[in-house]
Amino acid sequence: MEINEVTDAGVLAVILDENERPMVPIHECWSDSEGAIVVSVLREQGVEARLNSEVPHTVMPLTTAGLGKVEVLVSEDDAERAREILQEYEGASEG
Repeated sequence: MEINEVTDAGVLAVILDENERPMVPIHECWSDSEGAIVVSVLREQGVEARLNSEVPHTVMPLTTAGLGKVEVLVSEDDAERAREILQEYEGASEG
């Protein structure tokens, strides 16, 4: 569910999870496939996550001036734990 509020600066979107809790970005990537891997890692650890992109890659498959950025969102309550999970995952994949 999304709630959009139009402001002078543009559109402010607050994305809510299934329990109506605000979701916050915890990771940025530049492809849907990388984002899907991050979401999968988080979900395996019990953290609900979703992808958000201002420009769908089906419309603009290239990343130009930040337009292809994909954000991984989790609820505010899970943000710290999600960051820790990703740090552990990145450390394990490097070693």
